[in-house]
Amino acid sequence: MICNRTKALFKLIKFNKNLSYDASPSPKSIEFMPRPKSLPIVGTKLDFIAAGGGSKLHEYVDFRHKQLGPIFCDKLGGKIDLVFVSDPALIKTLFLNLEGKYPIHILPEPWELYEKLYGAKRGLFFMNGEEWLENRRVVNKHLLKENSEKLFDNPVTNTINQLVQKWIIEAKKGFYVPNLETEFYRLSIDVIISVMLGSSIFHKFSVHSDALLTAFAEEVKKIFQTTTKLYGWPVNMCQKMNLKVWRDFKKSVDISLFLANKIVEEMINNKQPKDGLINLLIEENLKPEIIKRIIVDFVIAAGDTTSYTTIWTLYLLSKNKDVRQELFKRNSIANYAIKESMRLYPVAPFLTRILPKECIFGPYKLKGGTPIIVSIYTSGRDEQYFSRATEYLPYRWDRMDIRRNDIVNHVSSASLPFALGARSCIGKKLAMLQMKELITQMVQNFEFECINKDEVTSKTSQVLVPSQEIKLSFSLRKPECSE
Repeated sequence: MICNRTKALFKLIKFNKNLSYDASPSPKSIEFMPRPKSLPIVGTKLDFIAAGGGSKLHEYVDFRHKQLGPIFCDKLGGKIDLVFVSDPALIKTLFLNLEGKYPIHILPEPWELYEKLYGAKRGLFFMNGEEWLENRRVVNKHLLKENSEKLFDNPVTNTINQLVQKWIIEAKKGFYVPNLETEFYRLSIDVIISVMLGSSIFHKFSVHSDALLTAFAEEVKKIFQTTTKLYGWPVNMCQKMNLKVWRDFKKSVDISLFLANKIVEEMINNKQPKDGLINLLIEENLKPEIIKRIIVDFVIAAGDTTSYTTIWTLYLLSKNKDVRQELFKRNSIANYAIKESMRLYPVAPFLTRILPKECIFGPYKLKGGTPIIVSIYTSGRDEQYFSRATEYLPYRWDRMDIRRNDIVNHVSSASLPFALGARSCIGKKLAMLQMKELITQMVQNFEFECINKDEVTSKTSQVLVPSQEIKLSFSLRKPECSE
């Protein structure tokens, strides 16, 4: 018979085993954290470049986690210690207990330098401290409160209907192969504008709106492309020497901000309905300049999360006939299909926070100001947390599905595409509403298949994007078709 003390010891051992770090009673300094071998002066920069540089950052970090464990330190060729973490327990601790009252995330260095040089005041994504908290609380009331998405259901649905009807017309002529990136970027911006203006009809806010929005969508894509090209370069030097890599970035931001401000001014001047987000923010007595900054950032950020997640989801559905057919019969599983695609291809493969003060983080004592990089690309593909991790299995998210009994490991907090805590994605409800409606309508109206000849992989371009243009061929779904 095992005594109570022995049982307690076994429980403690089991608890510590479930954590992927040693919860030592004596925290160690960051100097004791695992880190890759490095060379004098250049550190790990050559390894990073050899692995593919910025476009393969997610794969480089994933390799390091496999080599060094769920928490490690790497300078990536710079001077600052960056702490990378893929352990769900530590990730939850960071977001829920350690990020502080005013969470700070890491902005790409080119964006910070641009704001510093040209005084371009931006919205919630760039705000910090009390300014961020005050404005975030106001916007939370309208975008994150319970059932808030119902307010925007009609604008979202009607905007998506327009795109689907356009595709139906094209598909009637034969197989339709759209430029998914361009179409969905533009759709995401249209949805945001419709939500801002409100009512049940999509608004043409000016006679030039189509041309303006098309140009804007193309320029926003260039911001992310040019930012990635600057990764690993000494940005200050690039700017001082006015190198082409900096000039291209600056041009894309200049044009995007100009067009975004033009779009927002048009919307504010032409607002008619009283149920749009613009009016709701005006009624909160926010300063006009703050409203403009918030909306500009919404419009700029609209394309990434929704467009690329939708593309990845359609790509995965095109490769998984059974899932596609199940979704056709049960619209309710669209949410699981999207969550599963975000697990495999999180649009933001890394989430970041800067520790506001000294704290204990797992077995380490870290100083205030330490940057933490959350590797959700790695945690979402780790067999410890998701059985059959590389397979596309939407049912793993459905608690009522009996097939889930075969899934041994399922740690939902290992996949956090929208982050957690006070600074989680402000547009997550709106994004999910748009993606669920769009994916559902695509599956209900079309049959589609991937026609790429070469394997599609992923690359980091600030967000996780396909390594090549994903080409899907769409045809009208026949009523009797059961695939």
